[in-house]
Amino acid sequence: MHIHHVNGIDWLVITAFEELKTLFIEEAGAIPLCFSTASELSLIDQAKRSYEYLPTLSGVITDTGTFQSQDNEEDLNPQLACLVEERGRVFIYHGGFVAFVDDEQTFITQMG
Repeated sequence: MHIHHVNGIDWLVITAFEELKTLFIEEAGAIPLCFSTASELSLIDQAKRSYEYLPTLSGVITDTGTFQSQDNEEDLNPQLACLVEERGRVFIYHGGFVAFVDDEQTFITQMG
């Protein structure tokens, strides 16, 4: 398991192959610096503040972070993930897809 620490948040790098972890971080893209444990806001509210609005894509996020959508040829598994207690979860996928999840809402978007 590899942890990438940014702004007080531990991001789990997810891959079965230890030697590919650096590559997976690069493929998933830079970890958004807008997320911080110093903020009182939920991760979704932090993202909305930084990106102004989050366009929603159709699909479902499973408990393990897998992005399932009829628009995708196959399910997308996250390459980076974080969980901030009582503030939500963020999953980052190849291709710039990002999912923001909390108990009440889910946004799945593609950052350009």
